Amino acid sequence: MSKAESVVETVDVLAVDDEQVNLLLLSGLLRRQGVNVVTARSGFDALKLTQKHDFALILMDVMMPGMDGFTTAERIRADETTRHIPIIFVTAISKEQRHVFKGYETGAVDYLIKPFEHDILKSKVQVFVEMHRQRMALKQAGAALERTVAELRASAIALGDSRARFQSLFTSMFNGFMLLACEGCEPQRLATWRLSELNAAMEQIFELPRETLLDKTLGEALPNLEGYWNDFLLQVARSGQPAQFEGYMGQLKSWLRVSAYVPGPDLLALVAEDITARRQAEETLHERTFQDPLTGLANRALFLNRLDQAMERSRRRLNYQYAVLFLDLDSFKPINSSLGYAAGDQVLRTVAERIQSIARGLDTVARCGPDEFGVILEELKTSGEALRVARRIGQELSRTLEMDGHQLHFTASMGVVLGPSEYAQPEELLQDAALAMEHARALGGGKIKVFKWAMRKRAQYTLTVHQSLHNALEREEFRLHYQPIFNLASNTLAGFEALIRWQVGDRLVPPNDFIPHAEQTGLIVPIGAWALVEACREAARWEQNYSLPKNFSIAVNLSARQFAQPDLLRYLARALDETGLDPGRLKVEITETLVMQNPESMVHKLRGLREMGTKVSIDDFGTGYSSLAYLQRFPINTLKIDRSFVSDMDAFENLVIVRTIVSLAHNLGLDVVAEGIETQRQRDFLADLSCEFGQGYLFSKPLPQDRALEMLSACCPRQGG
Repeated sequence: MSKAESVVETVDVLAVDDEQVNLLLLSGLLRRQGVNVVTARSGFDALKLTQKHDFALILMDVMMPGMDGFTTAERIRADETTRHIPIIFVTAISKEQRHVFKGYETGAVDYLIKPFEHDILKSKVQVFVEMHRQRMALKQAGAALERTVAELRASAIALGDSRARFQSLFTSMFNGFMLLACEGCEPQRLATWRLSELNAAMEQIFELPRETLLDKTLGEALPNLEGYWNDFLLQVARSGQPAQFEGYMGQLKSWLRVSAYVPGPDLLALVAEDITARRQAEETLHERTFQDPLTGLANRALFLNRLDQAMERSRRRLNYQYAVLFLDLDSFKPINSSLGYAAGDQVLRTVAERIQSIARGLDTVARCGPDEFGVILEELKTSGEALRVARRIGQELSRTLEMDGHQLHFTASMGVVLGPSEYAQPEELLQDAALAMEHARALGGGKIKVFKWAMRKRAQYTLTVHQSLHNALEREEFRLHYQPIFNLASNTLAGFEALIRWQVGDRLVPPNDFIPHAEQTGLIVPIGAWALVEACREAARWEQNYSLPKNFSIAVNLSARQFAQPDLLRYLARALDETGLDPGRLKVEITETLVMQNPESMVHKLRGLREMGTKVSIDDFGTGYSSLAYLQRFPINTLKIDRSFVSDMDAFENLVIVRTIVSLAHNLGLDVVAEGIETQRQRDFLADLSCEFGQGYLFSKPLPQDRALEMLSACCPRQGG
């Protein structure tokens, strides 16, 4: 046990949180560490308790009613008696970086984000507990030290009879003590002053026995004494005024806080406190707060701080130019899954080194996410310089990396924001750099994109659509429109394709403006489920009220996400059962690309649909890469020719493709639907090829429910009519 631990046995930590369960959790965790946890349910209670206890640390919740954590911290810092107490904010606010900086401004030394790792909490608390114990030990030893100093000054004892007395006085001192004498030396040369006395604590600092050090000159004891220490001690010796200094002594490999004074003529007394442990704790705390532990780079918090400084410089200096690069490794995740996380960590360290090898000394390189890195380029001459650096980084990262017998190849998508720009917060600038990076990735990876304001507008629109889609189902804003499908031989109505539309007020949102967003968010699954049930319900009413042709069907599109649902067949069966629709009337449409993503799994689901009696159509046929072997195995009924081939059949290549698809379908026993028919010439040519069905603007646009019913009434007689 150290001296500091033996002096102070019990250490109090204050936990402030309005939730009792959080206080109980903190108390239970820290009690096992030998820490006495005092709890407060509000900022007001915390202020009262800080007047009664000398806490080693305060764990402060941010969001509290009445007085929040920031205000409480400011009041604690404003009080001279409590401002020394370190504060760690414990908060669930993880995405608002401005809250983090506000916390540091009000005096926080660190942040813990809920839910936090218990080991991280314990290690951080332990640092401050040890610092508090050392501080209390020094405080208790300070009284004895002050009495000693006062006695020295009052006695002004002569050098000749001082050694025995000093030995008695300072042997038990906690801090180091050393007396320098200048008897026959050169006063202006500190190296010639001799060590007249020192105590056991100073022996520990020097890591040399007292007998070795006594009567040596300071130059002999510390031949490599730093210049700033020399200047400080000479100034005290000349002026006779006591002073205190804190700095690093390289020869002793220690941080020391030294109080120096003149106890008598030609004497210089030094009281030294070894603060190495405290400085190391502070450095560790700084590293945890501002340094990425894996790569040694700046972390996101420090990156944003440096970016804020660059933005401020651009406001003050007319011609100051800077840029921000934000890059994300393409295809990094397979490294972790195939080679393991240790290999993934090594890749990230190598990437960090390669980026740093390109960056200049004044630039900031940071790890901003799992495989995301940011670079602040400062003092640029032209904007083109930033793009040249970005290209060099891309080239450096593309070099082959050999690891455990594997040759790994990487590219990075990069977004660039060129400053200065009118940004209020650094987070906004970083967000735009990330947005530009996403546009670069959409081009296929390994690309660089410079941010443009149109990207922000598009992102804001996307966010608006995402948020609105969440409410659209509940508000019943979706509608089904029905596009007729005609028999080309008889020119009679053969069915409808149900298409989803989004009604917002008096406006219909085009499908291309919301279907991709619904796919991305996963909302296409509940939206598609609604569409399926609604289409089955409407078709069942038609079946009940009209004499429909034998092969009349309602076609419903299923997205990739819908088809991937494990309970797909169950909810299809439930939809048919609830609505009473004949399963043979329902035709499920899936894209060719979806079919070929996982053909083996697809066969099982398609067989389930066939056993249910439902028909299956392959949509957009000809745009994917179907294997004829699989196509023959798939239990499907219809091939649907993509509109891109139908609309331009004047081109010989498209004409050949359409003829080939029709022939292939018939050879496999399938019928064919051509979509996108707009002219009579197209219709006649398809009919001549024996294409069974067609749809397109030549026949009709997609119709709302009432208009579809009018067409049905005109084409099919009512039951009993």
